[in-house]
Amino acid sequence: MRRTPLRPSTARLRPAVALAAAALAFVSALTGVEALTVGPAGAAGAGAPGPDLRPTRAQVLEALDCTGDLTRGRAPVLLLHGTTSSAEANWSWNWDRALDARDRAHCDLQSPDSANADIQVNGEYVVRAIRLMHRRAGRDISIVGHSQGGMVGRWALKYWPDTRGMVDDYVGLSSSHHGTEVFGAVCETLGRCTPANWQQLAGSDFLTALNRGRETYDRVDYTAISTRYDEVVVPSTSAHLAPGSNVTNVAVQDLCPTEVVDHFGMAYDNAAWLIGLDALEHRGPARLDRVPTATCGQPLMPDVDPVTFPAEVAAALAQTARSSATSPMVTAEPPLAPYAR
Repeated sequence: MRRTPLRPSTARLRPAVALAAAALAFVSALTGVEALTVGPAGAAGAGAPGPDLRPTRAQVLEALDCTGDLTRGRAPVLLLHGTTSSAEANWSWNWDRALDARDRAHCDLQSPDSANADIQVNGEYVVRAIRLMHRRAGRDISIVGHSQGGMVGRWALKYWPDTRGMVDDYVGLSSSHHGTEVFGAVCETLGRCTPANWQQLAGSDFLTALNRGRETYDRVDYTAISTRYDEVVVPSTSAHLAPGSNVTNVAVQDLCPTEVVDHFGMAYDNAAWLIGLDALEHRGPARLDRVPTATCGQPLMPDVDPVTFPAEVAAALAQTARSSATSPMVTAEPPLAPYAR
């Protein structure tokens, strides 16, 4: 498939509505969000743009690699990779190929420092990526994320309200929505960790800010997929979200009881793909009664080549090893940005 640079066209703006502007001003006064203007129109539920962003438009365009025509077919998908990984290592040999085979446009976003640095900044990259994709597509987009990648988009939706009117489906694969108990044994014992690992500790300031108040928003459909054999997000139910009519929390073993897959494997697991695809192709979040079980027992999702699979897994694990060895360590969690305090 042809890689297409993302060059947003001029957005159309709806006339301002006095009542909406007043409501936004009131919310802004309560939350400390300074921006009071109405964001780009095109989707119901659009709100205030939110705080200023540290990543520039040029930086995010450089980090965003798109395939296909974002204006055609089903909603284009923004793919967000996990901690220590990269867009290429996480997606190029699994979901990218599967979406290409279905002629589904998608963009892979590369987080700074392999997503080992401050997740707040990663979230701001996601804000710009959502806006750029939405403007180019002229319609809603969907999000699929693995591990941190399945959690960080929620930071964008929480603190930049206009993005809630730009996202249709939000699919998380073993996402660190409520953190993990595992990193505590490493970070607190050693006294140092990467910023992202500190922030993904259960009970961190970052996760407390993320989950304070509402975890989900009505206009977005959420599918949170876990595995009972997760060795990174522990307990595995930390990957789930607060229940709601627009939320499906599901383990791959709920679909395929004998499925044995760990945290890393959720990026290429067949059952996770089937559940995620159901969410992307139907209104609302995934529903197990619609998901076929005929391929349960098949470990690899479609378009993962079993011949090249060992080498591709080895390359992905090597990326994790390299970034883990070279990313700067800090002795405490990064402070919350003013807008999140």
